[in-house]
Amino acid sequence: MTKLQKYLFLIITVLTAVMITICASLYHAIHTEPNEIAINYQMIHDKKIPADMYDVSIAYFTDLEYGTYQDAKRTDALFKKLNDLHPDILIFGGDLFEAEYEPSEEEKNQMIDRLASIDAPLGKFAVLGEQDLTSEERLALVSDVYGRSQIELIDNSNRFVANMSKSGIKLIGLRPEVNYDTALAGVDNSTYNLLISHYADPLCSDVLKNAHVSYALAGNAHGTQIMYPVLGGYKEYEGNTKLNRDKTQNLPFNYLISRGIGCIHVNARLNATPEIVYIIFTR
Repeated sequence: MTKLQKYLFLIITVLTAVMITICASLYHAIHTEPNEIAINYQMIHDKKIPADMYDVSIAYFTDLEYGTYQDAKRTDALFKKLNDLHPDILIFGGDLFEAEYEPSEEEKNQMIDRLASIDAPLGKFAVLGEQDLTSEERLALVSDVYGRSQIELIDNSNRFVANMSKSGIKLIGLRPEVNYDTALAGVDNSTYNLLISHYADPLCSDVLKNAHVSYALAGNAHGTQIMYPVLGGYKEYEGNTKLNRDKTQNLPFNYLISRGIGCIHVNARLNATPEIVYIIFTR
């Protein structure tokens, strides 16, 4: 074999390996990863967490996008995982249905049954996403589902959550059209304050610099639904242009941007396995 032949053989071998890797990644992104569900465990210790809240667990998930891609089979698998976790508190981060999808009455009732089946003794809560607000009819549908499944909507407001005592934590919920005044009313430095926002960009607001936020959760991360190695997310979405899984900032508080559950625009996920975030308050 001549030197040139060896060189050509090496090039062909490398290109073949690259093509095999690309094909394997595409297959995984389309046929495997969207059907998986990871549990992202987070242990949180903070001196403001009262002793009565030690070992309390929170299951947080977001961007269900039930519809074209997130079908009944995938959704049933998700709720089995949620039930198996037995969370004390359940938090949903918005976008219950895909924006263009019109669920049937049967699908609506099935969603109510799924959400109602989760026994979270310290409460079930949700914030709104932009796809919950596409019309008055969609908002009414989502609100009805939440109301009939014992989920409290935290809409630019906050709630005090306790574990059979007078001490507890506060949940602060933001909607995409943020009203910080109403959301932060009564929030001070005396409690552990967990902020939940569908969009991540509101976390960057100067208003929150002195708002005594202890930790924040956000979603709407579909721009990183497909994460290329080195290159990062394949696009940006409104609400996550300043802050997303691919673009971080130093904020006065710790935060987590979830990979979410469902798919939009394309039924694929790459380096973005659907996840449930499971938080435990520790001593």
